[in-house]
Amino acid sequence: MLIPRNVPITVRLTLFFSVAMAIVLYSVSGLLYQTLRDQLNTKDVNELRSTLQIQKEIAGTISERQGPQEQWQNELFEFIAEQDRLSLRIISPDGKIWSQSKNMRVPEANYPAPTTRFNYSSWRHRDGDHHEKYLITATTFTLKDKELWTVQAALNVSRNNEIIENYWARMQIAAALAILLFAACGYGLARRGLQPLRVISRQIENINVEELHTRLSTERWPSELVVLATSFDSMMTRLEASFAQLTRFSSDLAHELRGPINNLISAASVTLNQPRSPAEYQETLEAIVEEGERLSRTISSMLFLARADNSREPLKKETLNSETEFRRLTGFYEILAEEKNITLTQQGALTFAADPLHFQRAMANLLSNALHYTPSGGHISLNARRENGWLYFSVTDNGEGVASEHIPHLFERFYRADESRSSAENTGLGLAIVKTIAELHGGKVSVESALNKGSTFTLILPDTPI
Repeated sequence: MLIPRNVPITVRLTLFFSVAMAIVLYSVSGLLYQTLRDQLNTKDVNELRSTLQIQKEIAGTISERQGPQEQWQNELFEFIAEQDRLSLRIISPDGKIWSQSKNMRVPEANYPAPTTRFNYSSWRHRDGDHHEKYLITATTFTLKDKELWTVQAALNVSRNNEIIENYWARMQIAAALAILLFAACGYGLARRGLQPLRVISRQIENINVEELHTRLSTERWPSELVVLATSFDSMMTRLEASFAQLTRFSSDLAHELRGPINNLISAASVTLNQPRSPAEYQETLEAIVEEGERLSRTISSMLFLARADNSREPLKKETLNSETEFRRLTGFYEILAEEKNITLTQQGALTFAADPLHFQRAMANLLSNALHYTPSGGHISLNARRENGWLYFSVTDNGEGVASEHIPHLFERFYRADESRSSAENTGLGLAIVKTIAELHGGKVSVESALNKGSTFTLILPDTPI
């Protein structure tokens, strides 16, 4: 049954319940009607058959006696006179009507051909608005003088038909009233059954920005709504975390942009207060350029994250070799590592498919982060391995390490484990970009760290066919 989606569930359930009950009631009514009709018809047929059988026995018995031929016809009609539904017609061997009942309505020509076996048919009489139905049959009697007499019998079954039709009409009325009653009961039961859903709807309507901590699963719900409440709570948990992250992101973004902008304004204002030497102007311009580059890096990183969040950052996968990519990275950071007296090593040679620019950017952020937190004389290792359908690219250092309370937040935007939130080299978005790049490739990131022992950051990508 096609029902528009905007039809209320209560109405749907009521309609389904009513249709089901209508099918059941009318099926039962039809079955009872047909059963009653068959039983009454069988009773009438048996009555007609037994009547003819009795008359045949009477005729045979009388014909054996001494007496006029009219005697068995007279006794036969005496028996018929006692039955108002049965009418007979006796036809002599020469084809003439010997006698017939006063209530005989069926014409002689409408009877079936007489046979020794019982065979009947139906015949209807119409007189204006008056209708009658008869069961008719014809048979032959052979008397002692071998004369073949024909008896035509008609049984009026109109009264039984009236009983059946009245029964059917009453059943229809009773079924219609029962369907209306069941529909009303079904509507009430449906509304009562859906009451918990209306309670959930009212609770959801009361949730606002200040009520994101509201949960539905704390109350007892019917088993059918437990899954809904649990799913809603999971959504609210994610929404609350996302809202908190957005709030923190907005605050961190304002803080990150305010610092460079204030530095730009202060440097320009101080320089313009009085005449300066060319060297002082050059120094001011260098400071402005440095702050401008910092702003540019922050905005560029934010733009990349925004494009990735909206699935607008395209991936152009190519066949890469980890040994070649690691060599390119160590070559770029070799000078900085030598200045800090840090040793760079690499291990593992894998062929894999990834976006080369994004892969280089993610590994560069991990290596830059390791160089920043590894003291002089330290060691940083780049490793690649393939395991269980995944590719693991890790950067391991023996630097400062990260306290356990900071590890869950390391890949959040603008999060820093140290206090220097205004560091010019660190925008607080490097590890967040690594995580985004991993997710763009269908992978993830992980970190293992211990204070004063070092850290291992791992970029995990799926091992897709090349």
